[in-house]
Amino acid sequence: MPVLEEIPECDSGSRAAVAVASGARVGSTAGAGRGADREHRERPAHGSAERSDTARGGALILAGVVLVAANLRLGVSATGALLQLLTSSLHLGTALSSFLPTAWVLAFAVGGVAGSPLARRYGIDRVVGASLVALILGTLLRGVPTAFALVTGSVIAGLGIALANVLLPAVAREYFPTRIGLVTGLYGTTLTAGAAASALASVPIAGAVGSPSRALAVWAAPALVALLVWIAARRARSARAESAARIAPALNTHVRLRALLRSRLAWAMAALFGLQAAGAYVVMGYLPSIFESAGMTAAHAAAMTSVSFFLGIPASFVVPVLGARMRDQRLLIGSLSAFFAAAFVGLAIAPGTLAWLWIILAAIGMSSFQLVLALFGLRGGTAAGTAALSTFAQSLGYLVAAAAPFAFGIAHESAGSWTIPLYATAALAVCQGLVGLYVASERRGTLRLKG
Repeated sequence: MPVLEEIPECDSGSRAAVAVASGARVGSTAGAGRGADREHRERPAHGSAERSDTARGGALILAGVVLVAANLRLGVSATGALLQLLTSSLHLGTALSSFLPTAWVLAFAVGGVAGSPLARRYGIDRVVGASLVALILGTLLRGVPTAFALVTGSVIAGLGIALANVLLPAVAREYFPTRIGLVTGLYGTTLTAGAAASALASVPIAGAVGSPSRALAVWAAPALVALLVWIAARRARSARAESAARIAPALNTHVRLRALLRSRLAWAMAALFGLQAAGAYVVMGYLPSIFESAGMTAAHAAAMTSVSFFLGIPASFVVPVLGARMRDQRLLIGSLSAFFAAAFVGLAIAPGTLAWLWIILAAIGMSSFQLVLALFGLRGGTAAGTAALSTFAQSLGYLVAAAAPFAFGIAHESAGSWTIPLYATAALAVCQGLVGLYVASERRGTLRLKG
């Protein structure tokens, strides 16, 4: 049975194979280069038309990726912004209101583990499309004003998001193997922008439609748009996949999840993802409530949370692009983790008076999520390896992170303040930095199959 080994990043053969699969020019013998140039000169019109079609196809694929990503945190962010209103209108108890942010993370953990096996059986295209269908249906169900519909709809939508979560890094690796950092930056930025827009708009939408439940259902509309664009790009994705398979069929070898059980890098990636997810979902689920406890109105608190997401948009783009260009990302992940920890300590000490400082630090710190997504592609080695590594790390990571928002809410109710749970979350951010120092070292290399 194949096992995995870690190959140093300087493996030129691996880089060349990926470049060939993407259609990029790879250094070869002089005779081969002259033959290729003659063939290109003899068919200028055909080559120009082919390049134009390829560019249009690539733009359509990228648009689909970006739109899918834009929908992956709309519901999560809306739940946090509307949590107090939902608790009041649906008469939710403490346990259930604390469970709502956790429900998303549990769904991500359970649904994510199926990503790589489903992609192997049905193809990434179909699975991502099905994930959007589940997201739409779950979001619509959340619009029914009952506690049962809210939780059930959140789980269904979360399962759909989970599949897209683990497969988008593989999509970036497969269709844009020489632009992993850039594509990750683009879809990571739109993901953050979607969370910001949802946090900002959900409370006003609830006022306009007369119900926080109906406001949740509104977010099914952008998911429908993403599904239509994803379907429209199907032919372009098929053409690129067939071309890559003809040139480098070995790169499409499936990586079974059990093979990652013996990889220290895979376990470290899972720990890193889980630690950053724990802090991120505390922010998305409870930051508005923390600000409300500091004396802000619900609208003001939601707006401040939204600002933290908007402030994170530039970092969400720059961080993965910068990380992909660095041979060693330890300084980057360490700095981001330090900012994140400082934000939680600040919220515990002075949540109201220095709120702007803490949301800026949190915005920068949360961009560690985009760096981890880029690391999936950089450490995965191939599209199949990236899908397996992403599935493994996100499923286990979300399972670990699921305890954080629930424990955070229970700790707040028990202590009567946010201080203790905020300090505990800061400690998790410190642990994130320590694990990140291991994963981000250039000595980790990439995962590759060994016969």
